[in-house]
Amino acid sequence: MNEAKLREKAVIAALVVLLLYAAAVALWFINSERAWKRASERYKKECARFAREAKLTSEKRKWNDLYDSEKAAMPTFEAGKATDTFWLRKVEDFARTNLVLITKIDSGAEIEAGDVLELPIEVHSMEGSLEAIVKFLHALENTSEGMFDVREMNLRPSQKKGYLRGSMSITCAYMRE
Repeated sequence: MNEAKLREKAVIAALVVLLLYAAAVALWFINSERAWKRASERYKKECARFAREAKLTSEKRKWNDLYDSEKAAMPTFEAGKATDTFWLRKVEDFARTNLVLITKIDSGAEIEAGDVLELPIEVHSMEGSLEAIVKFLHALENTSEGMFDVREMNLRPSQKKGYLRGSMSITCAYMRE
């Protein structure tokens, strides 16, 4: 009788060990399948990135030519000459032409960005209709008299009906001789 109980216990222990091994193998397959899917997704993403970069590399001449043409169109000033009054006057002229009232405007310090110089201009207070402000921004972005980039703009309704008040940060790009 004792022998039968011992045999049953051994069989049960062997079955438990066998079930644990089966569970371990099943978990291994499930985890490896997830890992394989993640690796496959990362591989596809990297292949797409490689294709984009290869395309850009093959277009290097095009981008260099475009850069050179934009650089040639950029205004050039004498070394040491102050440019802030020139750029402030340009921005104010565009604003006046497009019926935008600028009441407070300042320029920052010249920033060197590679072989291009940038002058930040802060328009602290301006007012105009939505249409006038849109025309002003379009004029800044599409002029041949300089290179302007509107970096930040905040607008809110004015006390005048149909008008907006706000501020903006403009960057002017140019080069020195």
